[in-house]
Amino acid sequence: MTVTLIAAAYNASAYLPRFFASLDAQTYTDFVVVFVDDCSTDGTFELAARLGAGLGERMHLLRKERNTGLVGARNAGLDYVTAHPSPYISFLDADDFFEADYVGDLLRTARETQADLVVAGIRRIDERSGRELACEMVHAPQSFYADSATCDELAFINPCSYAKLYRFDAVQGVRFRNIARSEDTCYLFEALPHLKRVAFTNRARYTYCVHEDSLSGSFDEAVHASMHDEFAKMLAGYAGEGRQAYRAMFETQVFIRSSVGGLLRRTWAGARARSVAREERAWLDEAMPSWRTNPYLSGTGGRTGSPKRRALRACAALYKCNAAPLFVVAYNLYVRATGKEVRA
Repeated sequence: MTVTLIAAAYNASAYLPRFFASLDAQTYTDFVVVFVDDCSTDGTFELAARLGAGLGERMHLLRKERNTGLVGARNAGLDYVTAHPSPYISFLDADDFFEADYVGDLLRTARETQADLVVAGIRRIDERSGRELACEMVHAPQSFYADSATCDELAFINPCSYAKLYRFDAVQGVRFRNIARSEDTCYLFEALPHLKRVAFTNRARYTYCVHEDSLSGSFDEAVHASMHDEFAKMLAGYAGEGRQAYRAMFETQVFIRSSVGGLLRRTWAGARARSVAREERAWLDEAMPSWRTNPYLSGTGGRTGSPKRRALRACAALYKCNAAPLFVVAYNLYVRATGKEVRA
């Protein structure tokens, strides 16, 4: 099989009919599904076995003996692919859905460009209302980069594992880090030095569903500390040969996930914005002091036109003058007024 799709699931039975309907509808069928059930208690394993029966030998169902979270489940899927390799891998979330030409479009782009990494667009919708929250498209000046180290777009894209296609022989030794959140960011940037050719489809055929608890779900000081620990470990490794070119990109992603996303999520969960912002700036200055001169955060690198880039640079400027809580106020007002998220 050409593509292996790794799907991790925990108590996802309510969403599996839609998920497997998306798989059954794919116009490109030369794929294998590795479905990893992370000790669900709602019948996810049994339902996946029944709904996936139509895939025949293309369906491989794994059940973890103990709950290890998304990181452990995805790594179990990667271990399976290591033992049963295919040219490409992609990740899916079992509570999401995707259009009929989703897999085919990714693979077609990879073959046409010989890319090691293909990045697609993403639709984000509110699960309860069906309202679109954002459509994350890259809109890059070019759709193909022969050297990922020169692709500034990687500093700003959503680093999620879904809506991407990886050439497996390049990333077979990479695993997800044991981090409470932003495991996708770490995975992508550990893989990037091995992924030289990058292509963007600029088509959003994957739909990510935001649930009621998605915005603040379990994001507290401990989760933030876990992110800080793993980010700091990765930052220490960027002095090595072949990785320096990606440091400014990774720093930008760290700022987005921790200093912007972490600040917003913790305040949504009830923390005081002033205290969180003060702690975050202290961490940035200690673990990543170059954030102050980072070209993407200071406005001297990359394109400047999109709302996401402008908002990001405004937030960095507010951090520098100890006024980051103003960003929280501005962002919340924007979301209330427009019903949209600043994503692309």
